[in-house]
Amino acid sequence: MRLVHHAFRLYLPAEALPGTIAFYETLQGTSCDKLLSFPERGIDVAIVGAFILLAGSESALEEIREPQALLVVDDLDAVLDWLSAQGATLLHGPLKAPGGRNATLAHPDGLIAEYYQPDL
Repeated sequence: MRLVHHAFRLYLPAEALPGTIAFYETLQGTSCDKLLSFPERGIDVAIVGAFILLAGSESALEEIREPQALLVVDDLDAVLDWLSAQGATLLHGPLKAPGGRNATLAHPDGLIAEYYQPDL
């Protein structure tokens, strides 16, 4: 069980996405790694270094706003077992997600995190 990567999730109005991408590109000295659109959900996603920018209307974002962080792991099942033993609460999942599987948990300290294991 290993944490492979982590990122901060930021939620913003759709019209703020271009300026926010530019801000985090400049802050980190990097380019936007990936720009994805999910028109069926009304959400656009930009991955810029250590930040995941989720943009859409307030109602579209309401459904996904819970997690404050994304933690990429090498073994989701092992992590879920460990987190459960530590007192974390499973909120969603595990579920099939684009390119892998995920689950959302509330840590004992209140942090809500999405755990994601990519397909290999």
